[in-house]
Amino acid sequence: MMVANPPSVALPGRPDATDEAEFMADPRGFCSSRMPTDGAVFATGAFDNAIFAGSTKVIDAATEAGECVDLGQHQLREPFRELVASAPDGKTAFETICASFNDECYAGFFQWVPLFKETGGFSTFRFEDFIDPRVRKALPGLRRVIFRATAPTLLGSKLEDLPTSPGLESPKDWGKAYAEYAAEKMKPASPSFPLLFKLPTIGGGGPSLETALGAEKAGEVLSVVEPTAALVASMLRMVQAYPDWDTRLADEQKRALSGSKPESPIDSKILGDMPSLEAFALETLRMYPPSRPSQLRLTRKIDVDGMELPAGAIVAPEPFVGHFVPSLYERPDSFNPDRFMGAEIPAPSMGFPGYGGVRGNTSRDLILSLAKVAFVQMRRMHEVKLPTELPNVAGYPLHSIPDSVELKAVPYMYYELQRGVRKLRF
Repeated sequence: MMVANPPSVALPGRPDATDEAEFMADPRGFCSSRMPTDGAVFATGAFDNAIFAGSTKVIDAATEAGECVDLGQHQLREPFRELVASAPDGKTAFETICASFNDECYAGFFQWVPLFKETGGFSTFRFEDFIDPRVRKALPGLRRVIFRATAPTLLGSKLEDLPTSPGLESPKDWGKAYAEYAAEKMKPASPSFPLLFKLPTIGGGGPSLETALGAEKAGEVLSVVEPTAALVASMLRMVQAYPDWDTRLADEQKRALSGSKPESPIDSKILGDMPSLEAFALETLRMYPPSRPSQLRLTRKIDVDGMELPAGAIVAPEPFVGHFVPSLYERPDSFNPDRFMGAEIPAPSMGFPGYGGVRGNTSRDLILSLAKVAFVQMRRMHEVKLPTELPNVAGYPLHSIPDSVELKAVPYMYYELQRGVRKLRF
């Protein structure tokens, strides 16, 4: 539960009762308005007077001397907790689930190849014949694919092999149930009410994912799928915003996949052959962090970077502070993936749930690898386009493009042939 009346702290900042509402409405704007005068660690009036921290030294010290603050049912938890606890690093964790994730990721994007049906004239007229099946909602579509691809790890089996119940009898049913659950949990928080007291909305009337999996397991799934899907969606947005990077990534992908079969998994070696993709993903994560690490309540006093933070103080690792520190990232408001190409620049470490700083490295690297796999797999199978007028990335607790934004995924011929929707004629 949230802690009442944490101690006051002598730090830069102008704590105000309106801080929480302002932050929820515009996290980036709130932080950027304070950093020029208050620096990378400052006091706020948000979340029970939390200290917003963008310093990895402060976050690492707080992680050692603190415990996670419970923000209620809408808080994203540490992703892949069991897997991360048993793996020495993100690469090892990724290799553990690489095969199953790739298989199911491929299967998910393969379902995007539409099954066109021949008609015999006006007698077979249907309204859906005028709907382009290659067009779908971007973020909800990615949610379903990532949910499917992570099911073997998080749920212990493929969606097809899960125990059935009324309304949950196929991967499509499970995907729909997850999409409804995620849309409810990740809807933008209202500044008028604490997160703990957000009222539920009326759902679609289908089976509840929480009922099927339990609240704990459903929350774990949410904490993996949402930030991964949101990051992939932001990567699609940025690759369209920067056509030179679209070409550069396509050329690099073609070289890296040369000699591979069209269905072959995208493993650590292939990802290692795409340094431009790594830089592009890191810069997208830096500028458009999908979420943020857990807040920490100090159980003892810490002295770090010339600051004394007392026991009971709440430290909130904030990516819109830490990812925009000018001394770390030159011209931080500019999108420049090249800053990560061979340079000794710290990777952004506050864009995912769980822990920030060093303790969160393994889960961060794992999710980053999964996002890159999904991005490459999708672009290998489809030509993907977002609207010409690019959507804004916004929101709290999930920072993403809106659910309403559509993409058009035009499948390449090989996958159409495999799907049986096109035949070679000689």
